[in-house]
Amino acid sequence: MKNAINTIILSAFILICSSCTKTVTPTLNNVSQLVIEGAVSDTTGPYHVNISKTTNFYSDNVYPTVSGAIVVITDVTANITDVLSEISPGNYVTHTIIGTYGHSYEMKVMFEGKSYTAMSTMPNLVKLDSVGVDYEKSDNIRPIAEYQDPADQKNYYKYSMRKNGVHVNHFQAFDDRLSNGRYLRDNLDCDTGTFHRGDLVRVDLVGLDKGAFTFLHEAEDIAYNNSNLASPATPTSNISGGCIGYFSAQTVSSKTTTIKSGR
Repeated sequence: MKNAINTIILSAFILICSSCTKTVTPTLNNVSQLVIEGAVSDTTGPYHVNISKTTNFYSDNVYPTVSGAIVVITDVTANITDVLSEISPGNYVTHTIIGTYGHSYEMKVMFEGKSYTAMSTMPNLVKLDSVGVDYEKSDNIRPIAEYQDPADQKNYYKYSMRKNGVHVNHFQAFDDRLSNGRYLRDNLDCDTGTFHRGDLVRVDLVGLDKGAFTFLHEAEDIAYNNSNLASPATPTSNISGGCIGYFSAQTVSSKTTTIKSGR
């Protein structure tokens, strides 16, 4: 469901602002589905799994949280199992798991007699060198991510941004199919007028595995590029069991800069 996609991309992991230019009213099956989103990273834990449910497609974007689930994350490589605690409705956190490059992690969620499972392997870290600023258009100042893409491996990435500590409602998921082994200076996509003089900008380069990338890339395409959809679309989840969402073992490299000119 498109509204469930908006739930996910407005979450702690990814934030999107999507809009439609054409009004459509398809007949929909309004069966509630579980929405699961979780991540383990190379940053300091605890790590989070958020669980909610979808609602009627035409209802307000208020999604009920899911309490009472059993959530387990296992570092399969190190044979360490962590049973998560629910610290607030629908928000489950780890205790002992540590994100490690090259390790594979399995997430299991048990709720109302059903089981949902995902596996993700953390890639090697790719570090941002710096964040520049493109001042070419004064009404559309854009950060520039600068870093070396490794030539000896396939890489999947996501860019996300914060302005003055607040998530910017845009992200980009991409792979290195056309840029393998190159030094990259990427202008990051953002809405016109997002950044102004004095803004503190943080850019995150998030390293993903293929399963998480596929979900995020399709979610991005649905949110930004399919304004004239005749029916809702759902990105391909890497979680088995019949839910919406994704699980990611990921790396994070962050750099900040301050906008020094422009509006």
